[in-house]
Amino acid sequence: MSSVARLDEAGPAAGLAAYYAAEGTPPGRFLGAGLAGLANGAGIPRGTEVTEEALWRMLGLLQDPVTGEPLGQIPRTQPATVIDRFGRTRKAHKTVAGFDLTFSAPKSVSVAWALADDATRARIYAAHRRALEAVIAYGESQVFATRLGKGGVVQEDIRGIVGAAFDHWDSRSGDPQLHTHVVVLNRVQAVSDGNWRTLDSKALFRAAVGMSELYNGILADQLTADLGWTWTPEQRRRSAEPKWEVAGVPAELRDHFSQRTTAIEAAKDDLVTTFTANHGREPTAREVIQLRQHATLTTREDKHLRPLRDLITEWRDRAHPFIGQDPQTWAANLTSATAPTLRAAHDLDDGIVRDVAKVVLAKVADKRATFTRANLFAEALRELHGVRFATPADRTTVAGKTATYATELAVQLTPPDVGRVPDGLRRADGTTEFVARDSEVFATQELLDAEARLLDAAAAEDAPVVPAATASAIAEQPLPGRTHHLSAEQAAAVTATVTSGRRVDLLVGAAGTGKSTAMAGVRAAWEATHGPGSVVGLAPSAAAAEVLADAVGVPTENTAKWISEQDRLPELKTKADEYAGHLARAYPSPATRRLEKEAYAVQAAYQRWALRPGQLVIVDEASMAGTFDLDRIATAATDAGAKVLLVGDWAQLSPVQAGGAFKLLADAQPDAPALHDVRRFRNEWERDASLDLRAGRASVAAMYAAQGRVESGTREDMVDLIFDGWRQDVKAGQTSLMLAADADTVRDLNARARAHRVAAGEVGDTEIRLGDGSAVGVGDVVVTRLNRRALVTGSGWVKNGDDWIVRAIDENGSMRVRRASGGAVAVLPADYVAENLELGYATTAHRAQGRTVDTAHAYVTATTGREPLYVMSTRGRESNRLYIDTAFDPEAATSHGEDIHSDPIEVLQVAITTSGADLSATETRRMEETAAHAPRRVEAQGAAMLRRVQLPADAPRARPL
Repeated sequence: MSSVARLDEAGPAAGLAAYYAAEGTPPGRFLGAGLAGLANGAGIPRGTEVTEEALWRMLGLLQDPVTGEPLGQIPRTQPATVIDRFGRTRKAHKTVAGFDLTFSAPKSVSVAWALADDATRARIYAAHRRALEAVIAYGESQVFATRLGKGGVVQEDIRGIVGAAFDHWDSRSGDPQLHTHVVVLNRVQAVSDGNWRTLDSKALFRAAVGMSELYNGILADQLTADLGWTWTPEQRRRSAEPKWEVAGVPAELRDHFSQRTTAIEAAKDDLVTTFTANHGREPTAREVIQLRQHATLTTREDKHLRPLRDLITEWRDRAHPFIGQDPQTWAANLTSATAPTLRAAHDLDDGIVRDVAKVVLAKVADKRATFTRANLFAEALRELHGVRFATPADRTTVAGKTATYATELAVQLTPPDVGRVPDGLRRADGTTEFVARDSEVFATQELLDAEARLLDAAAAEDAPVVPAATASAIAEQPLPGRTHHLSAEQAAAVTATVTSGRRVDLLVGAAGTGKSTAMAGVRAAWEATHGPGSVVGLAPSAAAAEVLADAVGVPTENTAKWISEQDRLPELKTKADEYAGHLARAYPSPATRRLEKEAYAVQAAYQRWALRPGQLVIVDEASMAGTFDLDRIATAATDAGAKVLLVGDWAQLSPVQAGGAFKLLADAQPDAPALHDVRRFRNEWERDASLDLRAGRASVAAMYAAQGRVESGTREDMVDLIFDGWRQDVKAGQTSLMLAADADTVRDLNARARAHRVAAGEVGDTEIRLGDGSAVGVGDVVVTRLNRRALVTGSGWVKNGDDWIVRAIDENGSMRVRRASGGAVAVLPADYVAENLELGYATTAHRAQGRTVDTAHAYVTATTGREPLYVMSTRGRESNRLYIDTAFDPEAATSHGEDIHSDPIEVLQVAITTSGADLSATETRRMEETAAHAPRRVEAQGAAMLRRVQLPADAPRARPL
């Protein structure tokens, strides 16, 4: 409410123009079909201005904004903690007042809106409002619902939502960002009885991505229809999904208007400059935090709401260098000379829609082991974004049909309805209210078959083995090339692995338990029986494969390359046979000698990649390998008479493809070799704490805090402290990592580290810009992000995840780099530098898995899950420090007001207890069947039917047993 313009005129202002000179944004407006049930049934007209008193009644008291009457059950005062049925102290649930759905226009739309003339700006704004209202209407018919019955066993449709929409013009940093916050009240009326109940939040979260994609699609349709705009897909740096932007709005202009600098940060930077000049040194991280606090106080009195007119003037001045002409003329030229065709739903042939459904299913199934119709609907909207539809109904109809066709091609894991469901508990479309809309879980038959083959291979015990006496003898000796022995636990794991006879075996180990050492023991035992070259190493990434090669001492390859070569084997075999046939009939001659060389090359390639009986294929970091890749490897090994050993930790990060197979196999093999003795950490307490974190025990958060391993504060403060800790460690000669789960924070940490090195003269003045906008100069540490085998470096090649130090930059943009570990040098072409190079001072949790350093500094937020937290908390031998953002806002650009801080221990506890690990389709099916037939659920369904259906007087009554 603090951003609302206070106009002199009474009543709502007429049109957008009324707010040009006003300091602030328009007052909120009521929307939603649920407004009809307010004011004792008299209703509130849509578009009515939201007063401060009305908003307080809604969100502060959950009351009718007009009458002040309670809407449904009055929330009871809850204690801070409660005792659960197991006698454990738990944080009490808080009453949720509402949900903020933020509809934010793509940056190209916001930029065009900011620079256009008044009339065009009004039309863009109107299109934005029509799009969000269409999405809300869709949500009221397909998403928003309430729950009835014991345990919310019945999901019932509602009469509509009660929402308050607040428009805003700019981002938190003052850049153009047209967006609207729709605050949805957590009270709705059920269709069956009109009683006010809470919103089904699970249904809302399940559909959130699809609603966002729907808004983007409808907004593009509306702007094309009204202004003749066209759209262009742009590839994202780290995503296969394109980003659609208005054609003609250059990326440089969009990036300029996507700044993260705030007035506070700018004032802080000035204070840092003054401090450095006065003291002859840079301030420490603690001193920077104090300077930022001072900047906050000094800028607060100057902070005020600015009129839209002033914002537009500033934006036009800033845009001029990028467009080189009058901004209004530039915006007018965005209209295409040829009006794009608008499609109706019936324009798309059913065969075309079914073809799109196949693509949608393939894309979703590639990323997820299991999925819902909501996932398919969101993907369908992405696939259809390049099509312009005439109406919102046309877009939702085609996307919905596409999603439905996709479900028909999949396998439903959630059991279907059993028994008779009365009509009173069925929706208008005939579906049962006992199953939440779009909550059924699906998988592909191909994935289920792959999981079944892996389970069969893991159960089969006809694989090659090592004699028990040989295994025991090897386990008691020092490892080849090393002076130390295996621990008793490692020796037992090695012996169990090589003697088991399982076609697919597992070696499970927590972080720091010495899995690499155990693998070296496995190699020694296996080669003692099956000979040199009988062990093959694989890993999901080229960088992980290189680590495996160093640890075990065998040739390794990444799984994608190995599988692609397996696909070529039939072709190589055919060629080899053809050469053999030709040579059998050939006479000695120069042509024959050439033929022999060609035949030898083909045969050598075949032998390099083809498995043979008695071999062992070790797959390291197997938890990060996709299910289809593991199935392909296991099938090839079985056909060849070889054995597969999967090494990893189900508690660490999952693959980007459909996964969950490693955990599935681990659960199916409770006696699989496992390592529990954590050996990495210098501190005894950290060994036990890491295992508690791995197991998801929230109480361990207090241990990290008690040991002084937890810092907390705002994001900016945490970035400063992480950098300062890393800098001090590196200065002391330790290997150290700065870690974050998200790419944005990694980029900010990289920029912070580079700025310090530039100021210290450790990086040269000559620099070039990378694809993510970062500057790089001679002396910088960089990381390559794409495998390029043609770029040879020493005995290896350039891989995704390799660290380098820049040695020289050529005028054409190419770069000479040396490995950070020393030695080999590579020359990176200009196109590779521009697209596939990043600063390498900080890293993501995914890239860090498998690495070991002296110290680690990890950034933690309210959205960090257990798996990335576990990885980031276990990289350092000496220490692992956690920096918790207590004022985290996932949508910082469109947030408003002062930061609200959470308790750091609570944030850490939520991260520890929130798992984002993939579950296999097989395990998910079991869980769905168990849940569907759980006695509590069956009892609750029976009670709901009795309440809804009036039984005849002479109907038989159930008697207690």
